[in-house]
Amino acid sequence: MIILFTSYPPSVNHYYGNGRGGRRFIKAAGQAYRSEVIALVRQFKLKAPDGRLSVSIEMYPPDRRKRDCDNVFKCSLDALTYAGVYKDDSLIDELRIVRREVVKRGLLKIFIDSKQG
Repeated sequence: MIILFTSYPPSVNHYYGNGRGGRRFIKAAGQAYRSEVIALVRQFKLKAPDGRLSVSIEMYPPDRRKRDCDNVFKCSLDALTYAGVYKDDSLIDELRIVRREVVKRGLLKIFIDSKQG
């Protein structure tokens, strides 16, 4: 099992932008988050087990503003894919998120494991 702590990701609106011709790109906030995840993955040499996966995220928001839990998935899972933790997030069969208490600047605690029967 992999357990990874990351900063709180930017919202989907701050992660992705649309360019000319409808081309999608990663904004500066998204690039910074992605770079952080890549650095953590390289530092700890993280690699998910082969096969189908289960991912659970504990979300510690940075403040008490209204936030959609599902916005956390796209940015964090894409960053993990890009960092090479797993080949593609289509390998994830079980996906769970739990909102926890507010912590200064926010964070995610991500658990990645083989899918259990």
